[in-house]
Parts: sequence; structure tokens; C-alpha cells
Amino acid sequence: MQTSYSRSLYGLVLAIALAYAVFTVFPGIDIKVSSWFFDEAVPGWPNGDAWYGTYRAIFNAVSISLAVLSLVMWIISFWRGPILEIPAQVWGFVPLLYVTGPGLLVNVLLKNNWGRARPADVVEFGGSKIFTPAFEISDQCARNCSFVSGEGSSAAAFFITVLVLSAYIHNRSMRYAVLAVSLFFALVTAFMRVAKGRHFLSDTLGSILFVSLVAVLLHWLLIGRKRPS
Repeated sequence: MQTSYSRSLYGLVLAIALAYAVFTVFPGIDIKVSSWFFDEAVPGWPNGDAWYGTYRAIFNAVSISLAVLSLVMWIISFWRGPILEIPAQVWGFVPLLYVTGPGLLVNVLLKNNWGRARPADVVEFGGSKIFTPAFEISDQCARNCSFVSGEGSSAAAFFITVLVLSAYIHNRSMRYAVLAVSLFFALVTAFMRVAKGRHFLSDTLGSILFVSLVAVLLHWLLIGRKRPS
């Protein structure tokens, strides 16, 4: 594997190992962070559901549209060649990232089998389920559980997609502006789930790290091993 990919891969593996160590030794971090947003007087989580629901719907629509558009561009580029100077394998990277990262790894494998209860469902926040550390498989949830965050994984896939495609924007200032705006909305999307009591901090961080790891491997397989003509 090329040196730059190796560094990225080792860095992500180290980050995942560090997250495992921190949230295993100090599992109370999740409860502490979630308690910042929990209103004991109500009791409940922050208001503003109408605003949040609208924002969430718009972001998801933009994210899914970007993946679908990339899929269409990928198919067309097979017979037409690069579109907007972007090669076929780069367009193909996007839908495959969404399918393998947020789709298979997060929503099919982890969320439906890890069994971790969501913050709003645990005893500490008025629920009936037992809190379990992030990396510990549990039986407190049957499906669509807390570990890891599906929305966080989609936000990560969205930003990584923009990061990869924006490399073909020749104007540096415009490229940085697009990246800054995309990063802001991706982070808001991911961490609003913590503020709303739907995920713990470790769920969101885990989803970002896992999808990033998938992205590095997928990028290497599809793009990195290609030799430019």
C-alpha cells in the first residue's frame, strides 16, 4: 500500500484503538456529555423538534442526492469518459462508500447487532434500559440501536465525498470554502444526535472513525492503485 494510504490507515486504526481505550476505561464520559443536554426539570431533551426535523430532512436529501448523482455520473462516465474532469473510478467511489460504510457496516452490521440502548432509553435519563459502554456488546436493544450513529456515518460519508470531489475544483479559495461549509453542516448533523438524546458521544465518534477507515481502504482499492496515464 502506498505510503500516504498507510499513514492514513495506521492513524485511523490508532484513533479507533484510542477511542476504545478511553470509552472502556472511562465509560462515564458518555453519560456526562449526554447530561449536558438533558433537562431534568421536564425531564427530556432540547425543544426545537420542528427546526431540527426540517434541517435533518434537508441534509439527508442533499446527502442522498449527492450519492445518487455520483452513481449516475459513474454509469455515464463508463462510455463517455471523465465528467467535469473527474474519472469514472472517483465517481464510483461515492456510491460504494455510502453502501459499504453507512449502509452495510453501520446500519446492517453494527446497529442491528450491537444491542446498545440509546441515551433516551437508559435508566440515567428516565428510561428502563441498562447503560453499557460503547464497545461492549449488549442485549438492551433489539434493532436500530445506539452503537454506532447512522446519522453520524452519513455525515462522515457526505464530507468525505465533498473532500474527494472538491479536489477537482481548480480555484483554491472556492475549494476551501466548499470544504469548510460541508464540514460545518456535517458536524452539526452528527452531533445534533447527541444533543437530542438519540446517540452517545462515542456512537458519533465511532461512526466517523469507522466510515473514515472504510473510505481510506475503498479509495486505495478504486483510485490509489491506479497509475495515471
